[in-house]
Amino acid sequence: MVTEQMKILQCLCAICIILVTENSTLIWSQNLAPTFLANMTVVRITEDAPKGTSVFRIAADDKDGDPLSYGLEGELATSYFTVNSSSGDVTVKGAVDREVYANSNDHFGIIITVDDGINALVRKTLHIYVEDVNDNAPAFIGLPYQANVAENENVGTELYRVFATDIDRGNNGSVTYEIIELIPSDNEALFGISKNGSIYLKGQLDFSVSSFYQLLVKAVDQGKPEAKYSTTRLIINVNDVPNKPPEFLHSFYHVRIPENLPVNTGIITVTAIDGDRGINNPVRYSINGTRAFTVDSVTGRITVATLLDREQMRELITINITASELVEGVKDQSAAATTAVTVLILDVNDNKPTFYTEQRIATDTFYVSVPEETPNSVPILHIFVQDLDQGNNGTFEVFLLGEDSTAFSLNQKIVYNEGILSLQVANSDTLDFEKNHVLQFELFAVEMETQEMFSCVAAVRVDIMDRNDNSPVFDQDYFILEVQENSANGYNVTCITATDADSSDFRKITYRLLGSDSVLQTFDVDPEFGTFFVKDGTLLDREKRQQLFVTLQARDGGGLWTNVQIEISISDANDEVPVFQRNSYTGFIKENVIKNIVQVQAFDKDQENSPNSKITYRIVDGASAKYFTINSSTGIISVAQPLDRESMDGIINLTVQATDCGNPVQSSTAQVVIKVEDVNDNEPVFNQSIFYFAVPEDQLDQCVVSIWATDNDVTDPNSLLSYRIEDGARGQFILSTEKGDLHQSAACIRVNPESRLDYDAGPRKYKLTVAANDFGFDPNTGRTTVEVEILDVNDETPVLIGSSLSDVFARENGQIGTAVTAVQAFDPDTDAELHFFIRETECLSEKEERLSSSLCESWFRLVERSGSLLYTGPVDRESVQAVRLRVQVVDYNTVLSLNMSEEGHIKIIIADENDNPPTFTRTEYKRVVVSELITEGFEISVLEATDRDAGKNGMLTFRIAEVTFSPTDAPPLNKMAEEFFYIQTSLNSEYVWEGSLRIRNHLDFTQKGSWKVKVVVTDGGLPSNSAHHLLEVFVVDGSSKLQLVFDSPPGNVLLNEKETLSILEAAVPGTNVIVSKISPAVKNTNLRGTLMDVYFICGNGTAVNPDVVRGQIEQNVSVLSRLIDTGLITVGSHSSHFQSDNKDVLYGVIFILAATNIISITLVAFVPVCIRQRYQHKLKAASAMSATVLTSVESNPIVGDVPGTNMHTSEGSNPVWNQTLFSEATGYFNAEAYLDQKSLNSIDDNVIADEKDYFNIRKPGTYKKQDKRDNVFVKGAEEKDVETSQDFLTAVLVSREESEYMEPGKMVYLFSNEGLKCTDL
Repeated sequence: MVTEQMKILQCLCAICIILVTENSTLIWSQNLAPTFLANMTVVRITEDAPKGTSVFRIAADDKDGDPLSYGLEGELATSYFTVNSSSGDVTVKGAVDREVYANSNDHFGIIITVDDGINALVRKTLHIYVEDVNDNAPAFIGLPYQANVAENENVGTELYRVFATDIDRGNNGSVTYEIIELIPSDNEALFGISKNGSIYLKGQLDFSVSSFYQLLVKAVDQGKPEAKYSTTRLIINVNDVPNKPPEFLHSFYHVRIPENLPVNTGIITVTAIDGDRGINNPVRYSINGTRAFTVDSVTGRITVATLLDREQMRELITINITASELVEGVKDQSAAATTAVTVLILDVNDNKPTFYTEQRIATDTFYVSVPEETPNSVPILHIFVQDLDQGNNGTFEVFLLGEDSTAFSLNQKIVYNEGILSLQVANSDTLDFEKNHVLQFELFAVEMETQEMFSCVAAVRVDIMDRNDNSPVFDQDYFILEVQENSANGYNVTCITATDADSSDFRKITYRLLGSDSVLQTFDVDPEFGTFFVKDGTLLDREKRQQLFVTLQARDGGGLWTNVQIEISISDANDEVPVFQRNSYTGFIKENVIKNIVQVQAFDKDQENSPNSKITYRIVDGASAKYFTINSSTGIISVAQPLDRESMDGIINLTVQATDCGNPVQSSTAQVVIKVEDVNDNEPVFNQSIFYFAVPEDQLDQCVVSIWATDNDVTDPNSLLSYRIEDGARGQFILSTEKGDLHQSAACIRVNPESRLDYDAGPRKYKLTVAANDFGFDPNTGRTTVEVEILDVNDETPVLIGSSLSDVFARENGQIGTAVTAVQAFDPDTDAELHFFIRETECLSEKEERLSSSLCESWFRLVERSGSLLYTGPVDRESVQAVRLRVQVVDYNTVLSLNMSEEGHIKIIIADENDNPPTFTRTEYKRVVVSELITEGFEISVLEATDRDAGKNGMLTFRIAEVTFSPTDAPPLNKMAEEFFYIQTSLNSEYVWEGSLRIRNHLDFTQKGSWKVKVVVTDGGLPSNSAHHLLEVFVVDGSSKLQLVFDSPPGNVLLNEKETLSILEAAVPGTNVIVSKISPAVKNTNLRGTLMDVYFICGNGTAVNPDVVRGQIEQNVSVLSRLIDTGLITVGSHSSHFQSDNKDVLYGVIFILAATNIISITLVAFVPVCIRQRYQHKLKAASAMSATVLTSVESNPIVGDVPGTNMHTSEGSNPVWNQTLFSEATGYFNAEAYLDQKSLNSIDDNVIADEKDYFNIRKPGTYKKQDKRDNVFVKGAEEKDVETSQDFLTAVLVSREESEYMEPGKMVYLFSNEGLKCTDL
């Protein structure tokens, strides 16, 4: 209620105008914030705008007319632009590169600001669109470029394809190509290049002219006003033809090797290459003349076969290496070359110096004894040293090393190969047995001028023999002893010993005392161990005599002696107790203070300055004794650590003990009372270190939060508290003190009634510092932090984040329910409830063309609350290549402004997956017929396949999976594919791949039969997909060609080709007619018009004799008439061609044949009336059964029907010759026998190719555009119905079809009489 009243009051204040006097003067109204003009949304700039150029102006309007200040915010804004704060003019500060923002539709956003100095800073997002200029040159991809081309490559063949990209837009990024330089430049018209970068051959290559070419290719964009370009070079290597023996890379080889190389160590590699640079047959190597080395037959690497010893073999060895070519895997000795390799064996430093005894025994340890004080330069040891190597390898330095080595020297320092060393005394003073019984050092021999620096070390030990040259020595010159007056007899006072540096018996010492009788009666010494003890304790009396003196003598085994003086003091006994001066002591101290509190003192009547009278102090009792320490000597009691009055009583009782140092110990105790005074040493502490609370911006004057603090001091002044706000309030908050729990005061923080919170103007958070002070002397202060958050009212429009709208990739067939990306939005309101929606879905092709939205509208959806973009249906890249979504975000909690954002677009690029297998463009069963005159490499068929996938997934490769040869009279045989056929893969167009099936010389054309080739095409995906196709190949005689001559031009013959083929196939049923060539007649002959060469092929792959075919055609009046209608004038070979002007004669012949046929038909119709019907049926049946058994498996799988009819099976008759049947009912022949009229099968694809007709083979049946080879055509295999009657040849041909290649559900015919052949015609 209060909040609504405040809003009403604000509205009234905002429109309140007080008019005074007649002039209606405006006294007060609320100031309004400035607003940007409506066009401040999008600006466009060019990416080449110079620095300092004014590109746009920020414009805003202020209803109050206040002066405005303009600004920019954000990293991008400050990097690229500067703004005049007064005018709003924005100038370019740094160049803007459009290509940086190519993935964000060439634009980015900046924040523009306006400030009137009164209201809060106003911000708005301004979209900057960068217009492209042609500032990037094309860049070639896949460098370097290099191609290998055989010198006999065909003209027009594509050799290489270059590709360059330009990251500019439109024409600025469109690239064309040209060749601007050729090296060598003898024939500049040798190569050509198309607009798409395809480099092809325009002339014939010659390896002898040049073995390589270097093309400078230029890629140019279409930018305006000036196009940019870049160049690169393509290296084309020309392959040679083999005709030269191998050549070694060097005319001779020489190598120097050290001895002792390990076996199998390589010393040198000889290399020979095929003299034919283009062919480069493999070369094999062999070695002659030595067993010490071997050579790798493949690499030419020469290695050591045995250990080499220079001292036992010649230093210079010559090796002969022979290089031979491998021609088709066999070494060709006629193509061989030999070279010599000289090997010089070098001496190796493989021996180190060695020390020997005088008896020449190798050793590394020497022993020698010498008396001490031996004079200098006296030799004490002789050593032989030797190095078996020669020259510098055998020269070495000898020296001594070690702490004791300075006592000796050697007679020489450098030895050449061998020598005798003398070890001499260099410093006789060091030969002192008493200092060192043994001298040890090392003797080194180190090579001086070798890399290995081989060395040897020998240990030398010198034993020094002793002499008695030292007297006993005491460790002190004078001894002072103290003995208590109450010591008992035998009491050991001390042990005094002397040492002698000599050895053995010389160092054995005995002791005795020298002095007055009274002293010798009181003390004595042990002669062996030197123990000084009380002999008679009754003679010790401190009060009579406090000091005694005596001499101690030590004598060694050699008679040398030494005396030392001993002073003996008689000490007092402890028999007095320490006494304190007072029975108790009292001290005062304040808490937290470290100082001396009180001193206690006690006295002892024993001898002064003696342990008996020396007193020490310690605290022995007290509950708080750990807080105090006492000086053990002075008795001063101090605080060990600061005292805390709040954690202990104010009075502390201690017990102190005083103890002397006598034996036995004497002690006494005294009481000490310490009083602790309180000080103000505790700061107030709040109940929390930090407080958090939120306040709506319309909060009124009321207590927002209550906080309090405590003080641990025990006195009232020190524990009483007051509160205040020290910092952070900014006049918006005040504090008042209230009564809290347990009589504790509390602080209440409330909003200042004289001010008002404003979330939009800020600040949105306050950080208050609240202090609590006590009232003690030198008061303490405690502080806490109160963080206040101002709550907002939802009044901002949500904004889509541009970075989340970048193009993304989505996998084809992605799992439904998984995320593709996430659309993100920003809303400055704290309680924003954002919901994401797709407003429109666009389906795009690869070229950005719009497709039907129904194809992809169900693929993706936005999770309304999170913005996650999920798969919702199967994604198929083959139907749609990209999807563009128009998205929007809505804030459901917005109450004071528009709740919808500006719409944004996100493009989803569909990433291809290998989910489509390759598909042959023609899947029918295919037959190919080839001439036996063809050569190796002849292309017998071209298979085409496509794959709907893209990229690597759509790259296809053809291979031959299986080859089977089926002889005419034998079972099928499996063959090795590579022995007879091979296939080449190429890309015919953007989407169609071709597999060119070619033949090898290994194919045996003398064997008659069919070759079944199974071709498999595989894509490049992982895992890969494949498909297969079966091809049947027949070999025929090239002389089986029949030539037809037409009087019409080739164009008309091509148009009538299909009709002509149907007529020819009707003339010779059961054959497949193949057109190999259609060409104009040769001018210098008598022929005119057009020539057509055809073959008639049987089902088993054999060709019908052309003379037989010609006879069939000439005897068939109907066929011959129809052929004449198409323009036929001659049938047969060149020798039998009719002249064109004999056409009338040909018509006459046709008339005579027609009349003859009419008479024959009349006879055939009436003569059977005179013959008994039963006899004629049986005769036909007997003839049919003797010829063949043709069974329709599908029509009647049980009864063995006689082929040609299903009407007279019960009578056993069978018109096997496909003649009409005679009807008993009517007495006439039945012309409705369906099976006699219908063709049983047709022959699949048959392509016949003759070597001399290679470039003129035509695709039979149709006239279509030639493929890129312009020389190969394939006839599609189709099932046909033949109108004319078939003879038994049809059954024979059909029976040769193997049932395993028939499609399911089709009729299968079995022909069991193998004696019948197609050539029986």
